[in-house]
Amino acid sequence: MPATEHPLTAKAARPRISIRLGQAVERTILYAGLLLFSLIFFFPFYWVITASVKESSELLRVPPTLWPHSFTLEHHIGVWTPQFARYFLNTFIYAGGTTLIVLFTSTLVGFVLVKHRSRFGDLLFYGIVATMTVPFATYIIPLHGLLLRIERTFGIPMLNTYWGMILPWMFYPFGIFLMRQTMFTIPDDLIDAAKIDGAGLLSTYWRVVLPLVRSSLAAMVVFVFIFKYDDLLWPLVVATESRMYPLTLGLVEFIGVYFVEYGLFTAASVAAIMPIIILYIFVQRFIVQGVALTGLKG
Repeated sequence: MPATEHPLTAKAARPRISIRLGQAVERTILYAGLLLFSLIFFFPFYWVITASVKESSELLRVPPTLWPHSFTLEHHIGVWTPQFARYFLNTFIYAGGTTLIVLFTSTLVGFVLVKHRSRFGDLLFYGIVATMTVPFATYIIPLHGLLLRIERTFGIPMLNTYWGMILPWMFYPFGIFLMRQTMFTIPDDLIDAAKIDGAGLLSTYWRVVLPLVRSSLAAMVVFVFIFKYDDLLWPLVVATESRMYPLTLGLVEFIGVYFVEYGLFTAASVAAIMPIIILYIFVQRFIVQGVALTGLKG
C-alpha cells in the first residue's frame, strides 16, 4: 500500500512547482523572441551572401529562390578590379588613419582631464560631451567651407585628399568620454611614482598610462574603425573624384541608371563587410570591457 503524502508538504510543493513552471514559460517566450529577432536581423546578410553566389539569370528569377540552385564564384572574381581595390585602400587609409589619430588625442586628453584635474578641465569635458548631441549634418557645410578657406589661404590641398577626410575627426567626443572614464581606474600612486622617478607628462602617458588601458583602446579601435568604415556623408562631401572614393561610395558605382549589376553588387557588399566581421571576432571581448568601463565613476 503506497505511503500517503502529508497535506502540509503537498501545499508547500505546489507553489514551488508553479514558480518553476512560470520561469520556464518566461524563458521559452524570451528565447523565442530573441531567436525571432535574430532571424529578422540575419536575413538581409543571408540574402546578400547567397545572392552573391547565384548566376545572373537566377538573381532575376521571379519568384526569387531562397537557396542558390546554381552555385558560381564569377561575381566574387569579377568584382576585384583595380578600381575596386582602390576603394578598399581608400577606406582603410581613411578609417585606419582616423582611428590612430583619435586614439592618440582621446587618451591624451582623457589623461590630462583626470590626472591633472581642474575646474576648467571639468567645464571643457562637459562642453565636449555636449557636442555629442549636435548632429553632424548641422555643421557639415561650415566644415566644408573651412577646408576651402585653408586651401585658398595656405595653399594646402584639402578636398580630394586623405588629410581633408581625416583631420576633422582629430577630436572625437565619444573617444574622449570613454578614455576619461577609463583613466579613473588608474591609481594615482602609479602616476606619483612616475613623477618621483623623473618622468614627464608625455613619458608617464606613454610608458605608464597606455599599457594600463589596452582593453579600452581595443574597444575604441573597434568603435571608431567601424564608424569610419561605414561613413558615407563626409566622404561624399570631400571626395568629388572617384579615385578618392571609399567603399561606401564605390558600391554605388555598381548601380546604373537603367540596370543594376546585382551579382557584382552583392559580391562587393560581401567583400566590404568581411573585414568588419573578422575584426569583431578577434576583439569582441574588449568591446564588452570597454563599454563596462564607461559606467565607472566620473
